[in-house]
Amino acid sequence: MKVTLSALDTSESSFTPLVVIELAQDVKEETKEWLKNRIIAKKKDGGAQLLFRPLLNKYEQETLENQNLYLVGASKIRMLLGAEAVGLVKECNDNTMRAFTYRTRQNFKGFDDNNDDFLTMAECQFIIKHELENLRAKDE
Repeated sequence: MKVTLSALDTSESSFTPLVVIELAQDVKEETKEWLKNRIIAKKKDGGAQLLFRPLLNKYEQETLENQNLYLVGASKIRMLLGAEAVGLVKECNDNTMRAFTYRTRQNFKGFDDNNDDFLTMAECQFIIKHELENLRAKDE
């Protein structure tokens, strides 16, 4: 079964933040909205297909006043497909090092479908950073 990025959901309300984006105080609302839409848009539409939400106050009830801080994360499948896209090299069960592929994920040491620890925090942040750096305006 081939998993495609278009099948992934980008509207999870609760996710593990991996990257924080801070925008300048004088950024226009339309620019914020454009960036948000680009980050959560599906890959086939030129987006990063990541999870995105504003940083909330300590009670997680409302956005912090006058702050342009946003949290970015990704679903587990999106992270694994991102690892393949960036050519992340991981150790296989036969003790060799190979570029990770989602299709052959079971061949990699420490991989388990129920385990979220296969990718390190640094690897996850690298994948998110790579996706954000490769955002481009299409026809806007």
